[in-house]
Amino acid sequence: MEVHGLLSVCFLHFILCNFAHSLLVNVHVDVSKPLGKITKNFVGVTMNSTYVKENWKYFNLKSVKTQTLAAGLSPSYLRVGGTDADFVIFTGREVNTDENIRKFDPINFTMSETSWDSIHRFTQKVGWTLIFDLNSLYRTDGVWNSSNAEVLIKYSIKKNYSMAGWELGNEPGEYLRKFGVHLTVQQLVKDYQKLSSILSQAPPNIRGRILIGPSTIPLVQSRVVQFFNEFLRLGGNAVVSSPNFHHYYMDEATASVQNFVDPDVLDGLQVEINHGNDATRKFTHGKQLWIGETSSAWNGGAKGLSDGYVAAFMWLDKLGLAAKNNVGAVIRQTFYGANYGLIDHVTMEPNPDYWLTYIYKKLVGDYVFQTDSSDERRRVRFYAHCAAEGFPPGSLAVYGMNLFSSNVTLKLTGVLDTSQMKVYLMSAPNQNLQSKLVCLNGDVLKMTADDRLPDITPVSMNDSVEMPPYSYVFIILTRANVNQCTR
Repeated sequence: MEVHGLLSVCFLHFILCNFAHSLLVNVHVDVSKPLGKITKNFVGVTMNSTYVKENWKYFNLKSVKTQTLAAGLSPSYLRVGGTDADFVIFTGREVNTDENIRKFDPINFTMSETSWDSIHRFTQKVGWTLIFDLNSLYRTDGVWNSSNAEVLIKYSIKKNYSMAGWELGNEPGEYLRKFGVHLTVQQLVKDYQKLSSILSQAPPNIRGRILIGPSTIPLVQSRVVQFFNEFLRLGGNAVVSSPNFHHYYMDEATASVQNFVDPDVLDGLQVEINHGNDATRKFTHGKQLWIGETSSAWNGGAKGLSDGYVAAFMWLDKLGLAAKNNVGAVIRQTFYGANYGLIDHVTMEPNPDYWLTYIYKKLVGDYVFQTDSSDERRRVRFYAHCAAEGFPPGSLAVYGMNLFSSNVTLKLTGVLDTSQMKVYLMSAPNQNLQSKLVCLNGDVLKMTADDRLPDITPVSMNDSVEMPPYSYVFIILTRANVNQCTR
């Protein structure tokens, strides 16, 4: 169906749902004291080092459309990393794309000065800052060989580039299983200490403020939780700025639509955050846990799911839960590539999760508040922050979802004035949860004819909000008068 046809489907569905029978759910917002605070860079993105390997052959860093989409998420961290990060060798010479691609992993490939320059030009253009994942498998007698990293750092100093930070290796706790390389947690700590020492001698703009590690896989298995704890206990706590782990809910091969709307699946993240926060509190002084790479399903995401409308429920719930639990940053895998990219890797059009991220960045502000839903089945899930800059002082942003297959009437309670609410209701065209499109207040979101981002226009409501089945919403309460949000 063409987009112009979907407009009427979105609009009709939006109108009809307002008159259908609804389940009343109260969400209480406690604004008496914030739980914590996020930064403007709370939501970041990744790009795989694979594209360095391909010399950016399939991702045009100079494309105006791509730059427009990237700038729409600014400010943002860009973490360049992933499995191929542990095979990147920086070199001054130019490299033919085919020369790199025909090498079979795990064999090192090269990154030229031109490629490194291209990354920095892109991030500067779109308002992002770079976190680069260094090759931790570049070793001599089992010890990390820092010589190539030092060459890259010296070149960056020469070019006067600015870095947000660094990382050393991708999921190093899995080297034995993946590559047959035995790396103890003790040695990894020593390697990080070595990197930290090297960076301490670099100018602040190159050193950056961020050094993340140990970059484990999800904190589910006891051996992974132990690795995370031991890394911090044995000295990693003194060198990393942000202890981090990677998070995915499931394997793409077994993913289903039902998984994406299952409260039990969504709640699994809380357990992992608890493990990470417990270790971070125990072994560091005031540092924040990061989710350093994350999406819905590992192995590239599930086609028709991770790139579809239904992926929003995992993504939005993850952002809310992470902020509520004092996580410092959530880095989305990935901006481009595979099935979990924010933009489609074939058409270069925004996927539904791009629009969610774009709207989140525009509406959601810093301080985070406690919310409690009257829905005991945990299918109506909501979170609250101060509203982003640009709204009247004291404004509150509330966002969340209806995972029921029926309509919900949402009422916000607490010491709040709900007489003037700006509502951004998101729904699937024709209730197709696997759609590659998403409707905002009845209209399909899409770039303009000249590849610009559209205006995000709310509808005004008061007292309550009607939510269709499997929808999510952002609500700005402009008369909430929250003291912490007056700035």
